[in-house]
Amino acid sequence: MKKFLFVCGGTGGHIFPAVAIADSMKKMGDVEITFAGRKGSMEDRLVSANWPYEYSKAVPLSRGSMVKNLTLPFKLAGAYIRAKAIIKKVKPDVVVATGGYVSLPIVIAAGRMGIPVYLQEQNAVAGVANKLGSRYAKTIFVTSADAAKFFPEGKTMIYGNPVRKLPTFDELKRPEEFPEGKKAVFIVGGSQGAAGINVKIEESLKRITANENVSVVWQVGVKNVDAINGRVGELPNVAVRGFLNNIYAYMMYADLIISRAGASALAEVLAFGKPSILLPFPHATANHQEHNARVVEKAGACFVELDNDPNDLWNKVEGLLNDTEKLGKMADAAKRLGMPDAADQIAKVIMEKESA
Repeated sequence: MKKFLFVCGGTGGHIFPAVAIADSMKKMGDVEITFAGRKGSMEDRLVSANWPYEYSKAVPLSRGSMVKNLTLPFKLAGAYIRAKAIIKKVKPDVVVATGGYVSLPIVIAAGRMGIPVYLQEQNAVAGVANKLGSRYAKTIFVTSADAAKFFPEGKTMIYGNPVRKLPTFDELKRPEEFPEGKKAVFIVGGSQGAAGINVKIEESLKRITANENVSVVWQVGVKNVDAINGRVGELPNVAVRGFLNNIYAYMMYADLIISRAGASALAEVLAFGKPSILLPFPHATANHQEHNARVVEKAGACFVELDNDPNDLWNKVEGLLNDTEKLGKMADAAKRLGMPDAADQIAKVIMEKESA
């Protein structure tokens, strides 16, 4: 039995791909999988209930204050010592890391201890942890040729971003907010906020509600729903929601999706083969969301509008909804980019390399 140690954390964009790959491995063979991450963190909440879990230490570089970084060397030393202790306890044959500062101490420790390391990078601009850790990696999985430029060519393989197993039409009921015969638009902001999207949609509500042939589901975020409902009231063809548990049903039945461009959200849009209008989160590290969006735009699968661009969002929506041929071409481009089986493919590569 092969033992695998997965390390991920910081954001859902790092955590969900790791879980998807681990789930695929579990289906493929007799494996033992342990996760490592911080205590009381997002990865702790999302992972520890379902997988063996070890608490690691990890500290980020402060981007705003050099004073806060003065103690960083001591904290990094502590994180490295803890990483070695986890590895000695778990005794993994292989380490799989999906980026974020949480992963780096274990990647370095494993590499120096001679344990094979595999990295997965979700974004078009590689994160610092994966760039630093790549020297210890046996293989790095990336989602685009743009991301591959950050890593050694001989070590890099291009796959889609791993996503959780997607349901089919047969498994999902059409949401009542998307009645047949009307064009369905799904607006979703992403985990880091949707303020820019919300402002543009709110400014466009008169035009949206005047179009009887369109149904809109607008996920505004739990913290925003009361304020927005208070301002806009009940609308005939716009459903304002804080959070949707069955988000895949809305993605499945949407004709067009408006979204941020975080790696996980974007991977799901593409895996469903949906045309999209992407508004990258402007404060993402290294502006990676815009880089993600531009890769998809270049392939012909989306339009991009920045938060600080003049509000042309609903013009773009109506232009697309009135152009069935263009929507179809964008959907085809999205399907070519999306790899709903990316987790299976990556797991297969790792398993085959480690059984050779």
